[in-house]
Amino acid sequence: MDDTDYAFRRGRGEYERLIDQAEIFGPLTERMLHGAGIGAGMHGPEGSVTGVDVDGDAIAVAVAEQRRAAHGITNVSFRQADARSLDPGRLFDAAVGRFVLMFMHDPTEALRLFAERVRPGGILAFCEQAASVTATTENTQPALAALLALFTSVFQRSGAQPDIGTELCSRMRDAGLQPHPRPLAEFVLHPAHDTLTYRRWAQFARSMLPKIVDYGLGTEEEIRHSVEHNLRDELLAATGLVPLSWLMISQWARVPAQ
Repeated sequence: MDDTDYAFRRGRGEYERLIDQAEIFGPLTERMLHGAGIGAGMHGPEGSVTGVDVDGDAIAVAVAEQRRAAHGITNVSFRQADARSLDPGRLFDAAVGRFVLMFMHDPTEALRLFAERVRPGGILAFCEQAASVTATTENTQPALAALLALFTSVFQRSGAQPDIGTELCSRMRDAGLQPHPRPLAEFVLHPAHDTLTYRRWAQFARSMLPKIVDYGLGTEEEIRHSVEHNLRDELLAATGLVPLSWLMISQWARVPAQ
């Protein structure tokens, strides 16, 4: 389907960024799943999960299957497909996504198609960002604030929708779903001096660098200096907490019972 120009590079470095990102957003995601009522036993006595991705390397070669096997997990499987056109075999109890809708040309239609693959009364739960809302400013953390603004510009130039989190409730309603009236909204904060903080945004910049250059938003030399000198020096001098995310909004909805 006609979607955005994906803002990140593919390959091992990007998969490592996504693994780290999954750890960062793990607690937030657990709160979303708990709030949405997703738990053990769905799709079977012990429950099962089907992961879907259009990137076959992310599933088979590089990440997902290797990690599943390493942890001895037997109730998780993966399929290379577009989730909007996936043949589920049988309807799922729930559909869950994180940073999915922002990269889709028509998020409302995507939600409608996801809902067709979930049983009546089942759940859709998505976590997306609201990039217009940050926990840092040019006065307190100018280097990080400048990088976040640059990343948002890349998203916008690529056709992605970096503020889609603010629209989740209305788009779910427009897709014929019944959204919960109280979504979760939170920032992820972390100590400035911890290596995870620098690694998070340095990985982001490296993975987005080709698009930054392609879109004429900066040169490789400029971005590397911003990350390896300006950002690093700023974090070393900072005290307290700094953000690892824009505002994150988690919204869930029910598929109407028939």
